[in-house]
Amino acid sequence: MVAGPPRRFQAPRSLDGVEDKVILVICVIVVGASVVGAVYDWPPTVLLPLIFVALYAILRNLLPLRGMHETLRQTQAELGEVKAELAGHQCPKFRYYANNAEFYSALSEAVLGSAENQLDLWYVRQAPPTTLAQKAAKRYFENVLRWARENSSRSVRRLICVNSEEMRQWAFVHHAQTRQVLNYEAHIVEWDIKADLLNMAIVDERLVFLAFSGATGQAIRGMSMEDPEAAKYFTDYFNQHWLSSTRLGAWVLRTSG
Repeated sequence: MVAGPPRRFQAPRSLDGVEDKVILVICVIVVGASVVGAVYDWPPTVLLPLIFVALYAILRNLLPLRGMHETLRQTQAELGEVKAELAGHQCPKFRYYANNAEFYSALSEAVLGSAENQLDLWYVRQAPPTTLAQKAAKRYFENVLRWARENSSRSVRRLICVNSEEMRQWAFVHHAQTRQVLNYEAHIVEWDIKADLLNMAIVDERLVFLAFSGATGQAIRGMSMEDPEAAKYFTDYFNQHWLSSTRLGAWVLRTSG
């Protein structure tokens, strides 16, 4: 029979843990001895060693606390760094709008309440804005022109898709209504699609509104995000189509001719 490898002595994983157990046993003995001494009326000299042992046990457990001050200081410094990093990072603010009225009300509020310099707007739907029944939607389209007229240093760019006869007719009327507003510029794209695309509005390259059409012409839900970094991506996408589109005035002349 082959003898197995000799068993090696395994030292305790933590001497501190062993010492703590010994101190606990000593404390139990001290308490027990004090009770017995009280019952049998032992003289104080007998209890003195036990008292010193108890003091040692207490000091042994308190000594590790001496280094806690430095640990707490380091922890506070680390928490301060984390707090500073979080303060410097801006999380996007998302909001959701369940219907047409909520979406256009929030968009009008953003245009009149916080917009300062630039509006980039995208309208790619089968039906023109005049078919929207909600008052909030009608006010929004009026407020965009009002915002542009109030300050000539502002700029409005709107992309319009004329993918239906209704949209083509509306584009002619829209040109007649806006051609005197010099800081409002509309461009035409002619995409041969039979459905609404994602519509958007970008406010000062920091706030983005997205509109999603539903099963009917009046059904619109949307969302908004306030994040300058994300808004840059949408602005770049807008610029790509803006540069490949046709100015509304030029489109009207070409189509009329």
